[in-house]
Amino acid sequence: MEAGTIEGYCVGEPWNQQAVFKGIGVPVISDNSIQKNNPEKVFGLREDFYEQYPNTTIRVVKAMIRAAHWLDAENNKNRPAAVKILSQPNYVGADYKVIANSMTGTFEYEKGDKRSEPDFNVFFRYNATYPYYSDAIWYMTQMRRWGQISEAQTDSWYKDMAKKVYRPDIYKQAVNELIADGTFKTSDFAGVAESDGFRGVQDDFMDGIPYDGSKPNAYIDSMVIGIKGDKKL
Repeated sequence: MEAGTIEGYCVGEPWNQQAVFKGIGVPVISDNSIQKNNPEKVFGLREDFYEQYPNTTIRVVKAMIRAAHWLDAENNKNRPAAVKILSQPNYVGADYKVIANSMTGTFEYEKGDKRSEPDFNVFFRYNATYPYYSDAIWYMTQMRRWGQISEAQTDSWYKDMAKKVYRPDIYKQAVNELIADGTFKTSDFAGVAESDGFRGVQDDFMDGIPYDGSKPNAYIDSMVIGIKGDKKL
């Protein structure tokens, strides 16, 4: 944008805030405004890696859960320390103040328009680290709407595809070990033990259309725009 070769971009932080600081652009909307506490980044491994190194995989997941908890602990009190780490050139490398603008409870939409956004970045709260099947299925409904899934699929197909990729069983094993060794309490993971991988009906999207991950085709059909039903691309 600064060179004038593009008019806009869709990115994560800190690059929106970088544009504001440089005075070359403004964020139009944040994903948290599209869907509150929406899922975003993932940690993925090949299945054969997990099968060959199951203990390593569990330990890495445990470490990520601990890191996520540290980032959200005590009303985000550790975020400034995290920002200091991230601002190092061998990590993100952006200026401390640019990264801090969205990591420490605020977000600046344009110069001077800084708003309180305590949940702009969430790492542990609201079971943010749990791999919900319904999150994966929502992304697939959008892939169907816009033609990346070119043919109609059954509801069970969406669920089966989600189960191939999202592994709450691995996550729960890591959680159980963290509870057993005293690092966490069961109450830190409210609802995780009982979860079937679905969040239930969600109505926190900006369009107000309810989403039930167990009924993806009904959700797709409720959309005014996009491919639906038996249509093929």
